[in-house]
Amino acid sequence: MLESLYVKNLALIERAEVEFGPGLNILSGETGAGKSILIGSVLAALGGKVSRDLIRRNESEAYVELIFRADEEAVQKKLAQMEFDAEDGRVILSRRITASKSVCRINGETVPASRVKELAQLLIDIHGQHEHQTLTKSARQLELVDRYGREEILPLREEVLALYRRHQELEAELEKRSVDEAVRLRTMDILRYEIEELDGAAVRPGEEKELSEEWKRLNNRDQVKALTEKLCAALSGENGGAEDILDEAVTDALALERADEGFAGVSEQLADARSLVSDALHMLKRGMDEDADYEERLADISERLDVLRRLMQKYGRDEEGLLSLLEEKQRELETYENLDEIRRRLQAKSERVRKKLLECCALLSEKRRAAADILQEKLKDAMVELNFLDVRFEIALSRTEEIHPGGFDEADFLIATNPGEELKPLAMVASGGELSRIMLAIKSVLAANEETGTLIFDEIDAGISGRTAQKVGGRLKEIAKDCQVICISHLPQIVSMADTHFVIEKDAVDQITTTHIRRLGEDESIRELARLLGGSEITDRVLENAEELWNAGRKRTG
Repeated sequence: MLESLYVKNLALIERAEVEFGPGLNILSGETGAGKSILIGSVLAALGGKVSRDLIRRNESEAYVELIFRADEEAVQKKLAQMEFDAEDGRVILSRRITASKSVCRINGETVPASRVKELAQLLIDIHGQHEHQTLTKSARQLELVDRYGREEILPLREEVLALYRRHQELEAELEKRSVDEAVRLRTMDILRYEIEELDGAAVRPGEEKELSEEWKRLNNRDQVKALTEKLCAALSGENGGAEDILDEAVTDALALERADEGFAGVSEQLADARSLVSDALHMLKRGMDEDADYEERLADISERLDVLRRLMQKYGRDEEGLLSLLEEKQRELETYENLDEIRRRLQAKSERVRKKLLECCALLSEKRRAAADILQEKLKDAMVELNFLDVRFEIALSRTEEIHPGGFDEADFLIATNPGEELKPLAMVASGGELSRIMLAIKSVLAANEETGTLIFDEIDAGISGRTAQKVGGRLKEIAKDCQVICISHLPQIVSMADTHFVIEKDAVDQITTTHIRRLGEDESIRELARLLGGSEITDRVLENAEELWNAGRKRTG
C-alpha cells in the first residue's frame, strides 16, 4: 500500500505531501490544476523517464519520494532477492532530478532506474489516460490472459522462453557452421598457415621486453666498453688502483691495531672494502668477455624482435595474446576438420530442444485456454456491472505460424455490445469510453488475483457520464476492498464513493503558478461535489444534491 507521496520543486508543485489511506482514494480538481503532474511525479519515482524541464522554474533540482507499506509476501521476497531490508516494514522509492542527472534510490541506496522498475511492478499498477488503447493489441490481450492464470501459466511461460532462446542459440550456431565446401577448405588452408606461423615463432611471454632491453644495452656497447675500461683502470691500473691501495691500507691497519688496540676492527672493514672492489672488478672483466661477440648477438636480437613485432602488429596481440590466439586457431581448425560431425550433433540437439519446446507450448496453450474460458465469463459479468447492458464477450486463442517467445498462441478479444451484432475484435467495435470501462473490468478481475497492493487510475472516467459513471464508481469501490485504489476523477458520481478525498488546486502569486494538494473533510468534500455538479454557481439546491450524493456513497458497498 502507498502510504505517502512527497514532491518538491516539480513542475507547478513547489512542495506537496500526501498521505493516502486504505480503500478508495479520490483526487479531484479543476481542469489544468495539475492532476497529471501528480501522476508524472509518481512515475518519476518509479524509475520512468523524466525531463529536466520538469524542474520548477528558478530551482536547481526536483525531488519525489514514495513510501510503501511492504506487507505482501511477493514484495518481501523480492526485497530479499535484491538484498534490501524493509525499513520498519516500509519501502522508500525516491528520485532526485538535477539539470545534469537524476538519481534513483531504494531505501536510501542509489540504484539504476531498471531496478526500481523491477521492484515497482510488485508495489503498484498504474492505469494511465491512454493505456486502454493498448488493449486492442493481441500481445497485450495474451499478457492479460497469462496474468489471470499466473500461478499455472507464468512458470510455463518462463520455461517456454528459456527453451525458445536455447533453440534460437542452437539454430544460430548451425547457421554459423553452414559454410560452402570451397570456403571451408580455403579457411582451413589459412588456419593451417597461421598456426604454422604462430607455432613456429615459439613466442615466450615477456620476450619482446627482455630482448628490447638487451638490444639497448648492446647497441650502447662502445660507451659501455669505454666506461668499463676506465673503471677497471681505476680499480686496478698499472700505476696502482683502488685494489692496490686497499691492499696496502689493510697491511697498515693491521700494524696500527697491533700498536693500539683502540683501532681494532679497522683492518676488517678495509678488508671488506677490498673484497667489494675485487668483486666489482671481476664483474666488469666478465662483462667485457661476455660481450666479445656482441655484434653477432645484436644482429640475432634485431632479427628476433622483427619477427615478434611483425606478429604482434599483424594479429594485434601481445605475446600472451599470440599464444591464446594459437590455441583458438587450433580449436577452430579442429572444428572445420570435424564440421560435418559437429553439425550433426547440433542438429540433433536443436531437434530435441524444439520437440520439448513444442510440448511445452502445447501445455501452455492448454492452460491458457482454461484460464481464458474463466476470464471471459468474469469479464463479461464485470462489464455488465459497468453498464454494458447487452454484451457478449469472447477470448479467441489461435495458433501462430511461428513460435514466439511466449509460445505459439495469439489472443483476440471479441465483443458485441448490441443485440444481433456479430462478435468483432475490440479495435473494430469499442469506443474510447468503452475501452476505458473494459480495462477497468479487467483491472477489477485481476486485482483479486494479483499481489499488487496499489492501483492508480488516471481519468478512468473519460467518455462516460450519468448511470455509467455511477457503475464505474461502484466498481472502483469493489476493487478497493481487495487493494488500495487511487483515482483521479472529475465526475461527482465517482468522487462521492471516496473513502479518502483530496482536491488539487492551482493559484498564482507574484506571477508564479503553484499547485497544491490537500485532504478534505466531509463538509469540504460535499462542497467539492457541489462544484462538480453545479459548476461556478453553487446554490443551496446544488449543495443538497451534493450532500445526498455523498451520503449515498457512504452507504454503497459496491
